[in-house]
Amino acid sequence: MTATLSPDVEAQPAPGDPPRRRRLEKLRRLLRRHSAFLVLIALGGVLRALFMVSYKPAFWYFGDSGVYITMSEAKDLYASPTRALGYVVALKLFEPTHTFMTLILVQHLAGLVLAATMYAFLQHRGAPRWLSCLAIVPVLLDSLFLTVEHYLLPDQILTFCIGMAIIAVLWNKKPSWRATGVAGFLLACAWFTKPTALPVVVLVGLLLIVRWVGWRALVAYAVTFLIPYLLVMNWIGDRQSVYGSQSGIALYGRAAMIADCSRIDLTFEEQTLCPTRHFDRADAYFWTSPPKRRYIAYTPEGAKLYTDFSLAVIRQQPGDYLRSVGKESLAHLVPGFRLGPDNDCLRLRWAPPDGFRDTQTVPNRCYPAQARGDYQKWAADPRVGPEPTAVTRALHVYGEYVRLIPTTLSLSLLLALATLISGLRLIRWRLPGPRAPGRIKLDVVVLLFAGLGLTILTVAIGMYEARYAMPALPLASLGAALAIFGLTSGRVRPAPPEEKAAEQESAEPQAS
Repeated sequence: MTATLSPDVEAQPAPGDPPRRRRLEKLRRLLRRHSAFLVLIALGGVLRALFMVSYKPAFWYFGDSGVYITMSEAKDLYASPTRALGYVVALKLFEPTHTFMTLILVQHLAGLVLAATMYAFLQHRGAPRWLSCLAIVPVLLDSLFLTVEHYLLPDQILTFCIGMAIIAVLWNKKPSWRATGVAGFLLACAWFTKPTALPVVVLVGLLLIVRWVGWRALVAYAVTFLIPYLLVMNWIGDRQSVYGSQSGIALYGRAAMIADCSRIDLTFEEQTLCPTRHFDRADAYFWTSPPKRRYIAYTPEGAKLYTDFSLAVIRQQPGDYLRSVGKESLAHLVPGFRLGPDNDCLRLRWAPPDGFRDTQTVPNRCYPAQARGDYQKWAADPRVGPEPTAVTRALHVYGEYVRLIPTTLSLSLLLALATLISGLRLIRWRLPGPRAPGRIKLDVVVLLFAGLGLTILTVAIGMYEARYAMPALPLASLGAALAIFGLTSGRVRPAPPEEKAAEQESAEPQAS
């Protein structure tokens, strides 16, 4: 005799099936809801994979990449008057892999993680999905952003640390002490990578005070930044380094571009720094000067002389200084803005090449050079480099046309101004139009100053270079998205009916 189960019993699912089915259904709804974001992330990942495969192992920047690698080969860290140490530490950490591709892979992944965090931040703040997706497009697809990610340069680490730190403190109106602690540590890493990040540290500190996040959160932010900062500064002591005593070298180029030594008062020593040739690039005034003059800049007396000369020129020619800074700042905001022939070659270094093979030597090559595959401090010989392929030719054309940074920064600036004046009262009358909430206004101001403000500051104390706007790109995108959200709604929008039903279903007690 064979025992059989009744149809009712056979039709009942196994006890574990309904919860599993609900989880799968919830996952499908989640993937469907964020399908546009997943497509964009996949597209950004494909572009980065093409860079990894087509330009092995990395792009090489003559004058910077080799110096960082040389410093990383030293047994111990040492203070340098021209280079910060953050990227040196990164190179030391990846040296056991004996290939630059591991570090470059991490830099590309950092770009994807940053974009995903930006999307999550905007979704957390209640922005619509289309706006959240639009905000991450520049970070995922901009050719300069992709190219700099593939360079042996510290800019991607700087961008990641600043972006993640500011997102951490803006995530909630009153961030927790854990969030501010993470932000303080990330900004310490950013400062260690490039000291120009220090103004962002001050800006975030002021934000925490204005919003008054509480003593615990404020102390956590201060401690996690100050401990690394004080340890580094105590270790450096009175040695010449980029962490304070060498700012006069960068400022010298900016002052030399406008210096009219025939009509300003300078001391005899300062007159020896007067330029004898004209360049369109500020850094050329220092690097083309006689070796003896460059050498004295790395002594305490020489550093002071360069600083005194620069300040004297700027103080006596303030109009020329402001015009020079304004002109070069426009290059960050206006697509295709040309500063002069000395900058043309520099611009080409931030576009993917059609190939590495070239008859020119590395110092004279405008397009990115190729790093060697054995973790060495010399670039590969371009005369025997790989020939162009169909993929590299396509990436080269892509790099020439898909440059989104100037447009993104300009739109961010205009939208920030529109947000600030929205709802502005003039005596008894309020300006017509939408009124953005105060929280969004403050967030937009912080993002604007941390991104575009830092970019213009690098021009004011140094020079224009397209990659210096890289940290501003994610912040400008977030600022523009928040401004649009604030002008259109500014509050968390109710979830669609199907999402509400899904949330209620997941909240029901599971059947046993």
